[in-house]
Amino acid sequence: MANYVEQYRAKQGGVTLHTWTEVQGGKKENFYITGAPGTPVPSWFRAVLRQKQLADIGAFPSSPSGLYD
Repeated sequence: MANYVEQYRAKQGGVTLHTWTEVQGGKKENFYITGAPGTPVPSWFRAVLRQKQLADIGAFPSSPSGLYD
């Protein structure tokens, strides 16, 4: 079982954060949230990240990671 978080461009300049747990080759516990760059990430999503022992993200990044460019 492994936990992941990824980020990618959303419509109108936003950034989407997506976290999931991989279990036996399938995705479980999917959570998505979209926000404007620089705005705070809601506490409920940050709690999900902590529960999955992933890095905390306090604000939406100014642009998604280079993997999706």
